[in-house]
Amino acid sequence: MAEFKAPTEQEFELITRKTARRMKHQLLAVTARYDPRSRNVMITLNTGAIVGFPLAFLPGLEQATPDDLRKIEIEGGGYGLHVPHLDADIYIPSLLADHLGSSLMKRAINRATASKANGRLGGRPKKPLAA
Repeated sequence: MAEFKAPTEQEFELITRKTARRMKHQLLAVTARYDPRSRNVMITLNTGAIVGFPLAFLPGLEQATPDDLRKIEIEGGGYGLHVPHLDADIYIPSLLADHLGSSLMKRAINRATASKANGRLGGRPKKPLAA
């Protein structure tokens, strides 16, 4: 078996920076609550967006009652939801990818990142004038 090699201080700093960059683009839950009027679990993401999912979309919550959903906890730094009354756990990245379309979201994030980088460089290059 291979021996564990601790990263150097420079390697550790590089990994830390890469992780911080990746975390800026990861959609994570900040709050979650059940809305009895719409019968959706409403999740506020770290981007400020609020998404609602019907119980049928949430594994383990299909037959949940409003009393069961009175308390929904955020776990793992926003990566998961936990419903203590039902002992149900929901992984946020999979939920979003499965029901909101991972390729569309990834494309939007990539576009926004490229746009920000282009803006820092002075924006889109000027088109040449027509002759």
